[in-house]
Amino acid sequence: MRRLWSIGLAFGLAGCRGAAVHAGATTITTAARIPRDAARFEIDAVDDSTARFRPLESRWLRTGMLAIIVDPKNRDALVARVRIVAADSTSVTALVIGQVGRVTTDHFLLVPHPKTPWWHDRRFWIGALAGGVIGTAVTSIAR
Repeated sequence: MRRLWSIGLAFGLAGCRGAAVHAGATTITTAARIPRDAARFEIDAVDDSTARFRPLESRWLRTGMLAIIVDPKNRDALVARVRIVAADSTSVTALVIGQVGRVTTDHFLLVPHPKTPWWHDRRFWIGALAGGVIGTAVTSIAR
């Protein structure tokens, strides 16, 4: 019984281990690394080096986050890389830090959702609760 408990504890600790999550900016190295569920925003205004857009209901946008601008007419081809420099409730301003083509209001901005720490993830707590229930049931049956 002690060996079974040790094995269960080892598996539990191994499952709790997660990758380090940084609360700051996310990194984007290629357009292929943008996840499919990235938020898509329509660009409202473009200046020489900035693009402005409305955040709508996205309260998770923060300054310092990286994003890309894509051309929907050209199968979401990469147009520019941007960094969010100002964000408030009505508009967000992104500074162009790398440009392949000219940014226009016909383009869209893709921003990946920031990663949440493992202890804020609902799946972790559901798994911990299910593991506790199963462990309790097995222990009470084994006695």
